[in-house]
Amino acid sequence: MPVNLETEIREFVLTTLAKDMNHPVPEGSAGDDSPMGAGGIDLDSLSLIELTIRLEQRFGVEFPETSIEPFGAMTLQELVADLVQRGASA
Repeated sequence: MPVNLETEIREFVLTTLAKDMNHPVPEGSAGDDSPMGAGGIDLDSLSLIELTIRLEQRFGVEFPETSIEPFGAMTLQELVADLVQRGASA
């Protein structure tokens, strides 16, 4: 696994949120330990679904519908690690 794949996934998530989903993340407020949902990046369930669809398309992974809601409790780093584990490709 290339080290830069994790960086690429992280940057894709933050850029997609800010530019494509109109959910800007203030500079420095989204660390690896920031939850994707409440108390962190603050995505609601519809935003989580939209983000997972974009991640599926970009990185060639699949998420069962049952695993989308738990993403809200994941941190940014856990989400990145989950994508890598699912076989994400650049």
